[in-house]
Amino acid sequence: MSVDHDTFKAVMGQWPSGVTVVTTHDDEGPAGMTASSFSSVSLDPPLISVCVARHLAMHERLSKAGHFAVNILPKHGIEDGMRFAGMLPDVSDRFDGITTHKAKTGSPILDGMLGWVDCRCWAQYDGGDHTIFIGEVLDAGIDRTASPLLYHSRSWGQFADVLANEVALGDAHAAPADALIIDNAFAHDDDGKTLCQSVESALAAKPDTHLLILDDGDAQADPLRLRVALQAISGLLGRTSVGLRLGAGPLALANAVVALKSGVRHLDASSQAHSAYVSADEVHDLLTRMKIHIKS
Repeated sequence: MSVDHDTFKAVMGQWPSGVTVVTTHDDEGPAGMTASSFSSVSLDPPLISVCVARHLAMHERLSKAGHFAVNILPKHGIEDGMRFAGMLPDVSDRFDGITTHKAKTGSPILDGMLGWVDCRCWAQYDGGDHTIFIGEVLDAGIDRTASPLLYHSRSWGQFADVLANEVALGDAHAAPADALIIDNAFAHDDDGKTLCQSVESALAAKPDTHLLILDDGDAQADPLRLRVALQAISGLLGRTSVGLRLGAGPLALANAVVALKSGVRHLDASSQAHSAYVSADEVHDLLTRMKIHIKS
């Protein structure tokens, strides 16, 4: 005898997932639905899967169209998730007011997504009261500056920031021998795009780099720009750690906290007076108050 439906749904609801909007386009126009049953299947060829309930109108339209896109929602995309799940009763046209573009298949790709894949239907398999659609990915895109929207136990959310237990506090005037330095890392206000190019070039030239340090000696960083920049380069780092050389601006300690909440485990400060960098004593005091162990 199978487990009862309520228990099954409750248990599966404990598995946290991302949230996507699956879209397609046919003679009737665009169609879309919110889905969490999205997964990678194969690298060669590049295949993904989505599961769609047979009773949904989207099922027939996707089957007939033969193509679809999967849009991965960022943390600020809760309204989009609710809209395409039919949870906004005053919205009759789910695409009304939504800005989209197209890639190869013509399926709508929602602007501002964390990432997206544009697919042709490669295969369909019976999955009980659902159909498992396998899509061959023909095109894809990513926005490295965003964080994901998460779904768990019927609730929407996002990652909680986790502070390190231990942080290295270095000298802003003497870089470790194996470190790469990105000077004036925050001079460009372009959502981290210029920084990504600098990081890619630096790591390509020295791929075995253990530590990459972002220098803010000109005090251009603020908490928001810093957060966006760190998110933007996160997918480029691989096993390389990232550090921050804190400029002596008024937001230096706020930047230190944001860096620590964004995965930075190495901070540089200055023991010299009248330096372009924040005082090492101030950073040491901050870390002590936050109960973070300082590595020597």
